[in-house]
Amino acid sequence: MSRRGEKRKARKLGLMAASIGIGIVITVIIPLWGWIVAVGGALIYFGWYLIGHNK
Repeated sequence: MSRRGEKRKARKLGLMAASIGIGIVITVIIPLWGWIVAVGGALIYFGWYLIGHNK
């Protein structure tokens, strides 16, 4: 009976660790991609501005 309890405890602990890890990854990677997209859009806009105002 105690082995079954240990298995459940280990499974819950692993699930908690996985959830925390996924949360950290999402917190770091999603904003990072957002900044990459924003900078890319700004570079495209700046390039079009330079092309349009070139004498």
